[in-house]
Amino acid sequence: MQRIFLGLFALLLLAGCNTPKATTDKMAEQATTPMMKDDFRAKAPAAGPAPEIKLGDFQDFKLDNGLQVVLVENHKLPRVSYQLFIDVPPHLEGAYAGAGDIMGQMLRRATSDMTKEQIDEEIDFIGASLSTSGSGAFASTISKYKSKMMGMMAKVVLDARFPETEFEKVKSDAVAGLKSQLADPDAIASRVRRVLTYGADHPFGELTTEESLNNIDLPTIKKYYETYFVPNRSYLVMVGDLSRAEAEKLANENFGSWKKKDVPTPSFSMPKQPQGTVVSFVPRAGAVQSNIIISHPVELQPGTKEAIRAGIVNSILGSGFNGRLFQNLREDKGYTYGAYSSVSPSKVIGSFSANSNVRNEVTDSAVTQFMLELAKISSEPVTADELNRAKSLLNGSFGRALESPQRIASYALNTVRYGLDRDFYPTYLKKVAATSANDLLEVAREVITPQATNIIVVGDKSVAEKLASFATSGKVNFLDENGQPVEMVEMEAPSDLTVESVVRKYADAIGGMAAIEKVKNYKMTMEASVQGQTLSQTLIKDGGSKLSSQMTMMGMVMMDQRYNNGKAQMTQQGQTMPPNPEIDAAMKDQAALFPVVDLLSQLDKVKLDGIEQIDGKNVVVLAVEGATGTSRQYFDQESGLQVRTVQSQGGQTVTTDLGDYQTVGGIKLPYAMTISGAMPFAIEMKVTNAEVNAEIDQTLFELRE
Repeated sequence: MQRIFLGLFALLLLAGCNTPKATTDKMAEQATTPMMKDDFRAKAPAAGPAPEIKLGDFQDFKLDNGLQVVLVENHKLPRVSYQLFIDVPPHLEGAYAGAGDIMGQMLRRATSDMTKEQIDEEIDFIGASLSTSGSGAFASTISKYKSKMMGMMAKVVLDARFPETEFEKVKSDAVAGLKSQLADPDAIASRVRRVLTYGADHPFGELTTEESLNNIDLPTIKKYYETYFVPNRSYLVMVGDLSRAEAEKLANENFGSWKKKDVPTPSFSMPKQPQGTVVSFVPRAGAVQSNIIISHPVELQPGTKEAIRAGIVNSILGSGFNGRLFQNLREDKGYTYGAYSSVSPSKVIGSFSANSNVRNEVTDSAVTQFMLELAKISSEPVTADELNRAKSLLNGSFGRALESPQRIASYALNTVRYGLDRDFYPTYLKKVAATSANDLLEVAREVITPQATNIIVVGDKSVAEKLASFATSGKVNFLDENGQPVEMVEMEAPSDLTVESVVRKYADAIGGMAAIEKVKNYKMTMEASVQGQTLSQTLIKDGGSKLSSQMTMMGMVMMDQRYNNGKAQMTQQGQTMPPNPEIDAAMKDQAALFPVVDLLSQLDKVKLDGIEQIDGKNVVVLAVEGATGTSRQYFDQESGLQVRTVQSQGGQTVTTDLGDYQTVGGIKLPYAMTISGAMPFAIEMKVTNAEVNAEIDQTLFELRE
């Protein structure tokens, strides 16, 4: 089914890539034209004097219940924005990891007298916006509705109700989102980075898992809300067209009755940098690139001169196109499309990280260049030109940031929350201008430590052994997608394992060849929730040479796909696509009643691609050469059932997870399918009805003229 989606996406990509040759030739000519010796673009302009920043003399006051209110008046435009920030103390959620995020999504789902739909209508009617999260809420509107909007935000937060029906939707979306993450190498690398940088027993390193999401129930959500949503750990930031008197009135009327209470603030040991350089590898069979992250914790407090200087160092190293990492790995070596770094100060514990995605064959070379650049910037002063350019960039980016009311609000909030000097942000650029190359070297030595860091790579395990030389221990640690150790010996394919044995075990697992041969057709009806709407799909296969698939939403046919003995037809929202041999070939494969079983007659197109782990279980990976490229099929090593398929095409990778097998007509069919990569969000399909050897309406396979 996923290959049908990919056929459509490939055509769209091809259409977007048909740039006229004359245009590309002209671009190439311009790109190769030598720059004039005196061209003003040959040298970056010198940084001017630090501009005077007028952030606005914000005011702050505290309500009797401990709520701290920050006001930034700005009467240039008739707009206001409100941010309620709940300073939830770092804590471990344990078996209920993810509860805070789900609670935040639930906040906007109902109040004592309003449903989600009524809340949405009220907000839309006044042209406002309102969002919630596990750490509070943000709202914006025009001045005319400043009072109404504040009331709505307060109502949503303080009068929150958690209806069971909405909870199930939010939880289902969270599970689908997590599955989407676990199919994305970038997301996997980010998850593993958190575990290795902070430790799995630290709040910053704790991961949400499908098991922890399944543990969460409504009482867990309510307990989180009642424990942490208190005024004495909260900040209300108001920015825009309102006066001090209005701010005081709005804050007291809407939040004055909020009852304060004590909040538990557990203590944790401080994460430590690794002893030496540690190399960790997450294997992904068939990966065509390696996702690299280099990371370690950093003790860097926000609002300090060290934090400012670390930001300048990062700008020079890898914050954008002019960074050393980008210039080295992309412009000079051509290993990647981009390479970047970041420094994150924190009151608890900060971090440094650098990252890039590179081709398999240059993974070790890319890591070499990363380590060289990290060693260089932490041992040698930056050049005068680099320092000048970094200051110029910061001057411009900081000024542009002040155009955003939300950014101004965050600056004011940081000032109060972290106890910064009132002139910290207004004089920020003066501090930047006064920074020297030696200042940067001093802080770089503390923040960037290539001799004590984590090198994390997600990719094909064939490149892993080349990375051992970077590790102080001389060995690579293998991990799963949750950062847990994996014994590679256990993941080695048994000597007697073959493609044929894997396929035959699958055939036995779904019912056996005798039962499979009795199947002449089958019909499946599936449903999924997509942004609050129900998406329905009816899939019918007949005789191995006919296929019909219709997707509907809100009573409308969104997509109609048909295949009949060598010819395919796709109609999307009433528009029929012109004939295309690639779609014909893709749908021919999908029309097979049991495509995996059919591999027994195509063993020359399949190879054993190793063993991986999914949800802690070993799975056998087969690489299958098909009409639309090579796909990877994953089979549970113990049960033999297919649990995942991965197809890459046109720069897009679609992953389909299969599960909840149920027996219909003597054959096991997957009743749960989660599709990731076809859309910006994961689609979780559930089978509502399945029939084997049913009466089939043959007109469903007819191709329309």
